Amino acid sequence: MEAFESFLERYQKAISSHPEEIPSYSEIITRDGNLVSAAFNSVEQTLNPTKHSEILAMEEALSKTEGRYLSNHILITALEPCLLCAGAILRVKIPEVVYFVPAKPGEGISSYTTESIYLLNHFPKCTLIPKSHIKFEFLSFFKEKR
Repeated sequence: MEAFESFLERYQKAISSHPEEIPSYSEIITRDGNLVSAAFNSVEQTLNPTKHSEILAMEEALSKTEGRYLSNHILITALEPCLLCAGAILRVKIPEVVYFVPAKPGEGISSYTTESIYLLNHFPKCTLIPKSHIKFEFLSFFKEKR
């Protein structure tokens, strides 16, 4: 899909502009591929562990759409959304999430239990498209910083 290739190009530009930040970049697009919002992590810059790229992209998209839900949108993100972001994704009813690097077991949206999903009555289609160069960016960042 063209949207994924465009995402990967913008991701490469974004990480070069944010060398001191966790290399997580996210976009919200419409189902027909129009870019609504884009965000890069700002956890290190702000020293706020909730400033994940997914959260920032959702906030911008909600502001632009002036709605409560993003039920006609797709989230594309470098790393599988963590449990914090997964909760927000479920609350804003994003129907599809595409990511390129899986989270550690138990740390990502794919680890949500059926029971917790059932209570929210919504769960997005999650698609992993493995990309080793994005995984390398995360491994390199954390090796150097921690």
